[in-house]
Amino acid sequence: MLNNQLFKFSKLALAISSLSFLSTNVSAAEEGAEEVERIEVTGSRIRRADMEGANPVQIIGRDELVASGITNVGDILQEIPSVAGAATNTSINNGGSGAIRVSLRGLDSARTLVLLNGRRMVASGTGANASVDLSTIPTAIIKRVEVLKDGASAIYGSDAIAGVVNIITRDDFEGFEANVMYDASTEEGDGETKSFDVTVGFAGDKGNVVVNAFYVEQGAQWSGDRSWSQFEFDMDVTGEISKGGSSAPPWGRYNGIDGLVNGESCGSFTHGAGSGPGQSDPSDFSNPTGYDCWDWDKDTYNYAPANYHLTPAERYGFFASANYEFNDNIRFFTELSFNRRVSDTKLAPLPLAPLAFFGFREATYSKDNYYNQMFGPKDKDGNSVDIADWRRRMVETGGRDSRFRIETVSAVMGFDGEINDDWGYEVSYIFGANDSATNNAGGVNFEKVGEAVGPSFLDATSGEIMCGTPSAVIEGCVSLNVFGTPNTETAISQAMMDFITFEAHDFGSNEQQIISGSIFGDAFELPSGMVGVALGVEHREVKGADYPDALIALDITSGSARLSTEGGYSVDEAYVEANFPLLSGVAFAEILEIDVAIRYSDYDTFGDTTNSKFGIRWVPTDNLLVRATNSTAFRAPSIGDLFAGAAANSPTIEDPCATNPTSYCIADGVPAGGFEPIGDQLSSTRGGNTEVQPEEADILTVGIVYSPDFIDGVSLTLDYWDIEITDAIGTIGEQLILDKCAQEGIYCDKITRYGADAGGLYGNSSDIDDRTTNVGGVNSSGYDFNVKYSTDIEMGMLKVNLDTTYYDTYDKIQADDSIVKHAGRYWDASSGDGNFPRWKTNLNVSLQNDDWSVAYTVRFIASVEEFVDMASVDDVSLSEINSGFRTVEVLNGETGALDGWEVYRDVDSSTIHDIRFTYFMENMNATVGIDNIFDEDPPFMASGFNDNTDPRTYNTTGRHMYLSLGLSF
Repeated sequence: MLNNQLFKFSKLALAISSLSFLSTNVSAAEEGAEEVERIEVTGSRIRRADMEGANPVQIIGRDELVASGITNVGDILQEIPSVAGAATNTSINNGGSGAIRVSLRGLDSARTLVLLNGRRMVASGTGANASVDLSTIPTAIIKRVEVLKDGASAIYGSDAIAGVVNIITRDDFEGFEANVMYDASTEEGDGETKSFDVTVGFAGDKGNVVVNAFYVEQGAQWSGDRSWSQFEFDMDVTGEISKGGSSAPPWGRYNGIDGLVNGESCGSFTHGAGSGPGQSDPSDFSNPTGYDCWDWDKDTYNYAPANYHLTPAERYGFFASANYEFNDNIRFFTELSFNRRVSDTKLAPLPLAPLAFFGFREATYSKDNYYNQMFGPKDKDGNSVDIADWRRRMVETGGRDSRFRIETVSAVMGFDGEINDDWGYEVSYIFGANDSATNNAGGVNFEKVGEAVGPSFLDATSGEIMCGTPSAVIEGCVSLNVFGTPNTETAISQAMMDFITFEAHDFGSNEQQIISGSIFGDAFELPSGMVGVALGVEHREVKGADYPDALIALDITSGSARLSTEGGYSVDEAYVEANFPLLSGVAFAEILEIDVAIRYSDYDTFGDTTNSKFGIRWVPTDNLLVRATNSTAFRAPSIGDLFAGAAANSPTIEDPCATNPTSYCIADGVPAGGFEPIGDQLSSTRGGNTEVQPEEADILTVGIVYSPDFIDGVSLTLDYWDIEITDAIGTIGEQLILDKCAQEGIYCDKITRYGADAGGLYGNSSDIDDRTTNVGGVNSSGYDFNVKYSTDIEMGMLKVNLDTTYYDTYDKIQADDSIVKHAGRYWDASSGDGNFPRWKTNLNVSLQNDDWSVAYTVRFIASVEEFVDMASVDDVSLSEINSGFRTVEVLNGETGALDGWEVYRDVDSSTIHDIRFTYFMENMNATVGIDNIFDEDPPFMASGFNDNTDPRTYNTTGRHMYLSLGLSF
């Protein structure tokens, strides 16, 4: 039931509508006047005759969508300049699932609301998601995309902080249309995309039906097939780039052994890389039957070639819409859709390091294990020893394969029509749901690993290796040998793999139901025109779940452990929006109007919130428009924010306690001499929090649209935005927790460290508690600039469109109120922030006539600054740091003495050129296009988490050529 305040709000809405009925005769149009079609534009519920309101809206037309050759609307949106940050796409292998999301202003996809025909879409993905997967929308059915670059919670409710993406479908299509497209890289012929779609539309006097069916198949590209991604490249503070890799190689690493190699003391043994550094051949050992002492400059394993950098996927489904007009007062409408996506990711084979990488303590390689005794490293006395920290790349498994099967369905049905000449109404019901099944192969069950590396012996009777002891055999167990050479008879056998590996089966879901009703029209007349009003009520229920495999939930496997997520919430809302024309047709005010809106939302999770918006639209002359809006917005906690089960995370971070530990570090359990870090990816735990409150935002936009008289066909737009988010829903951040513990002794309680009994891991963190909370905020501001020009020339219609976004500020306010500057910088996407170039520009030039069209596009992304490393004064002098890098002094939190320097470098800018040519024939057209004409590689990023770069921002698929054919009648 709606509460009393919502009921009062509804009564206010009814009162306004009653006022409109009393003024019906006054506001009736003059008899014989030409009727002007009124439409709903993104950012307002009021139907109006013009597209240019107080809100900044970018429109991507169908012609642009078709000509781009892109088969996914998400890919198109990720290329527009106002998008930044770290939203996922199909070039994200480690951390991706094949989903495509959009992050306006870099504020995250959860703060970007996605609508279909002005209505909310169900969140979609692998379960309990907070945003829409844009791959669920078939490109063939899209008429246009409207991108509102303004807060809109007063109009649409939660999530519309950064803006709104509203996808409008072709509900008025008549005839038959079929399109087929083939796309592939020109370097390897890989990453090929094949698509086919058919659209049929029927129309009659009373209604119409549009049906679309589509199929898209995208092939893989491998990191090893491109020079810039075939190795893990490391850059030091001098600027030197070297080949890096993993300390869990196929040739093994065995730590904590007091032994000898060639008469020299050695504590870390390996069979060694035969052709390191950066070796990826798992069967090329420098010492296949003996041992070398571990050498970081030689023996790391290059895992990069075994990863996808473009993930394969298959999508198919249908979309149908229909409407039938019974009379002027009643029209029935409906939309139905189904989308199925099957996508894959592939990571390099598992680095089997139970203690060091996964914190599993019960898998010590026993000195009584048969294979350890026969082939393992020995101590100085020639004896086998227990090996707590052992590491072996499981190349025999072929890799870690994940397959995602995701199905999304939606249904919309409702009635709309006219109440009288001035007022209309709409009531609707929306149902959306998706479910997912994920299979993950190539992982191991650590409990079985513990048995397999425990004591074992050669049974004299059977000649087989048995787990356990002769008096206590472990039935069904297969003893593990990691000391052999892959691709030889000493490799890990299939029986060994079958015993320790497993395939995880995860399931997830999202569901949304909405019942809404609204009325809209002309309330009364002012001297300058009619007052337009829209008001309505809405009830929404949202559910989500994520059910991991039982073994994953038990935290006994190599998979990222997490507990199940299940929950839901409901919300009742009411809104009123009005447009008041103040002046019209007078000097310096051809039009002066204001928009006001207010929305009340009552959630059963946290309570209620009210958000408002005020806008002004002033047209002083026919060729100049001035607009401004000021609004409040909010984002309600998502299912994941509230109910997500505890989940393991592996962020790329550094523990300052490792070197020169402070007294706070030592008090937290760090040895006085520091420790050797496990690696650059540490373990943490994240999860939901039912106490989380909504985040809030204050948003200001100011802009002008100018069409000069002295140049026909030119339009210039300049908009300024300022967004301030408080009580942001997020986490403290693992790096901040580590830093603050070392510097000030706070947050140390969130760090769990290995004790002295863990040997070489003593002092390392085994877990960092970083669960969801309300913390800090974001302040973002900048400018959008657009120039459009069109003119008829002898060869046809020439169009030029320049679209630019400039980030003035993007300040992330952390839990301790410190500010991290993001504008003009890249923050490793594993931190959740991503890429924030100050300048992003798209330039499109096209020429079209009746027979053909040609278009040339340039996409420019400015240089950004990234963190390279922390240089300690004990290891590097200031003069050794690359002179082109920027340094920031780091002072000891206790003594104030200089500890070292944070080192930053500039990442190269990126410019991508595309061209396409279309030839029009009767009932047919053919398009040939080349994306990334000059085959520009993405810029190298020293802190890039995927493929030494940022595939969320840059083109990583290389030069592609595509051909598409379209038939219509």
